[in-house]
Amino acid sequence: MKNPASALLRPLAAGLGLAVLLLTGACAGVAENPASAPGANPGPNGSHQVRLPVTPPPAPTPAPTTPWNTRISRGSQQIPSFASLAPAVDRSIAYAARKPASALAIDKPGATLTWGQLHQALITFRRILPELDRDPSVLSKYFKWVPLETDTLLTGYYEPIIEVSRTARSPYTWPIYRNPGAGAKKHSREAIDYGGALRGKGLEIGYAKDPIAVFFLHVQGSGKLRFVEDGSTEYVLFGGNNGHRYVGVGRVMVNRGCFPEEEMSMQRIRRYLEENPAQIREYLTANPSYIFFKESQIPPIGAMGVPVTPHASVAVDPGFVPYGALLVVDGDLPGFPGPAPERFTGFVMAQDTGCMRGNHFDLYLGPGEKAAHQAGLMKGTAKGYILLPR
Repeated sequence: MKNPASALLRPLAAGLGLAVLLLTGACAGVAENPASAPGANPGPNGSHQVRLPVTPPPAPTPAPTTPWNTRISRGSQQIPSFASLAPAVDRSIAYAARKPASALAIDKPGATLTWGQLHQALITFRRILPELDRDPSVLSKYFKWVPLETDTLLTGYYEPIIEVSRTARSPYTWPIYRNPGAGAKKHSREAIDYGGALRGKGLEIGYAKDPIAVFFLHVQGSGKLRFVEDGSTEYVLFGGNNGHRYVGVGRVMVNRGCFPEEEMSMQRIRRYLEENPAQIREYLTANPSYIFFKESQIPPIGAMGVPVTPHASVAVDPGFVPYGALLVVDGDLPGFPGPAPERFTGFVMAQDTGCMRGNHFDLYLGPGEKAAHQAGLMKGTAKGYILLPR
């Protein structure tokens, strides 16, 4: 799991924590297929290009005083079992196996691994997953953990699900477009959404009833459509953009006094627009960048070239930690439905990228209302660790 438009997006599903960063003028993203993935930043998300906010992230709630390794559990990672991580680990194993075994993969203070060593570490971790279900402390027999030298900026991204109609009929009137090809670069968001620049050209994948939801789909860069006619679903992946400059709508709204910067979130943006529907056009078209989609029956692919896994895959700056790296994140997720934060302590693998720079992890939260809520609010600090074989 990002192009400025991309920033707007993440070909995967993409982002906010990032969404908020994207909406304020920051980013996240993923590649749609393995060919576009290896080591490249899909950047300006295929979505994601954005500048990170200049204001520091809020301080996390006080961390537990006990070591993370004594607290980790299936519950702390919000997964049914550690064994359920096996497919995600297998994808990292396959990625590491393709690298030169003697080449350096990780070179951090206290943590140096060749690709061969990382490959073997992932194999060992894969083998002990069933043991971890019985006793998580078993990990210490095989691994040691090295903290990253600075706190990690932790954001989140998710897979939006939008109800659509195959034909335009009230209230389903907001189109989701395929790439128009040679004409993709000609029209702004204003011209497309309100001027009808692409209307009647057979490019509509479906029609949604909520322009704000469609805009957030653009921010994420991919998602899933559910058709009202028969309940069937299909994925829509990043299919290009109009090449216009990305403008962070959230930043515009803050600058115009819609709400204070400290309230910035996807939820706050949505609430303001819902309470002031006459201003929806003004603010959504403040960002002229526009995303096009393509249909798919397979889920979005991260920049490592593989599907991402909820609560197990993170998007990273591959110049900071490489794809395939085995990591631990220990931090807070926003509460749902209540305000009390949820402590997340879990094993994650670097399998995606976006506009991250340095020690910034964007946690993939999956589909659903909870994932959307948490991704929309996530922007805080956490502790990050690299797992090293003993």
